[in-house]
Amino acid sequence: MSKKAIEWAKDAGSNPLILVATCDLNGIWRGKRIPVTQVEKVLREGVRIPMSASCVDVWGTDLKDSPFLFKTGDSDGNGLSTEVGLLPDYSKEKNSSLIPIWLFDNQGLPSPIDPRHVLNRVCQSFTSLNLKPVVAFEMEFYLLGVQEDGRPNDFLAYSDKSLEPTNVLSITDLDSNKEFFDDLYRLCADFDIPMEAVSSENAPGQFEVNLRHVDNPLKAADHAVIFKRFIKLIAKRHDKKVTFMAKPFPKISGSGMHVHLSLLDEKGNNVFNNNTDFGSEILKNAVAGILEHMIGSTLIFAPNFNSYKRLMPGTHAPINICWGYENRTAAVRIPGGHNSAKRIEHRVAGADANPYLVLSSILASVLDGIKHKKRPFDPVYGDTYIGKLKQIPQSWDQAIQSFGDSKMNRNFYPEVFCEVFQNCKRQELETFNSRVEEYELATYFNSI
Repeated sequence: MSKKAIEWAKDAGSNPLILVATCDLNGIWRGKRIPVTQVEKVLREGVRIPMSASCVDVWGTDLKDSPFLFKTGDSDGNGLSTEVGLLPDYSKEKNSSLIPIWLFDNQGLPSPIDPRHVLNRVCQSFTSLNLKPVVAFEMEFYLLGVQEDGRPNDFLAYSDKSLEPTNVLSITDLDSNKEFFDDLYRLCADFDIPMEAVSSENAPGQFEVNLRHVDNPLKAADHAVIFKRFIKLIAKRHDKKVTFMAKPFPKISGSGMHVHLSLLDEKGNNVFNNNTDFGSEILKNAVAGILEHMIGSTLIFAPNFNSYKRLMPGTHAPINICWGYENRTAAVRIPGGHNSAKRIEHRVAGADANPYLVLSSILASVLDGIKHKKRPFDPVYGDTYIGKLKQIPQSWDQAIQSFGDSKMNRNFYPEVFCEVFQNCKRQELETFNSRVEEYELATYFNSI
């Protein structure tokens, strides 16, 4: 065990809660509880767990016709500890912890549908180009008080309209939540999650946290999924709730998950930098790849029923396939600043997306653009919502179909992953479509 894990185990008491879990296709933790006596063994040798653990929908329901279910007898594989090791939860019950794992079959081969393996496979493709991606996430979320019944106490008010001013970049809102963010900074620092700036966003109770750039995409995605867990645990301690829904409230801002990316060569030089404000040809190749494959990738960036309520004009959530310099209305933004830090900001993904899959899609698109020296169309200046530009899919069913039609997806991902992910989202869509909601009844029951 790591030194931190050993220290935790000594202080955890006689009956700690120890969870061993992997991230499924939706970025939801799935796993089991183990006794403290098995911690060292699990960290060293892994744990037996069904290969189908990654292969469920958002409600945890098995996928129809899953290749990892009845066709294989729902067989076990091996869940091996990731480089993260053991993570104490630091919730109200201080003697609980999580061991993140990723899945391998009985021959020791990576599970083709484990999101962490999907990302790792794409990352390995960059070695042939002698390039190293440098990546950071920006995470947006809502922080809300809680009523006695457990519901966020602001929910009903925000559902109809905001009763408070937006107060963007308010330091007063940060002051009001000082103890919450103090605890979050402390926990992230203890376990090497590189949390940097916090800012209030475009709606009351909405915040954004920046995670520092790292030169390992797998680690960057680990940081993002662990951060989401940590912040919910800290919220529980403070009697609050955090949601990463893309659009929890209809008339105020949705929450995104922006990704910043640059590439280093063997000497550690940023290949996007050519000492001009416009960036290098390789940067433009990368942008072209992202733009070309955005339609086929939208299902990864906007994976849920709720995701498409965020993608609306005039909301800082992009709807058009375009890029621009210092343009936050574009899907792909090239930030300003010092040329040595020249990078791409990808602004399409919602906060509800799976960080492993989001990075997989972005990096695969970048790789394709660079390998084939693709050229983007001209950058867009000003308000991209008013231009006649090609749009990303505007509905969930359209995005599901586009994902399945994408040749790049078939080239970069295992065939079985493409099949399972598309089937997962189709099954979720069918479940939503089969429901008759209260608003439908109120509209049609008596009047039709």
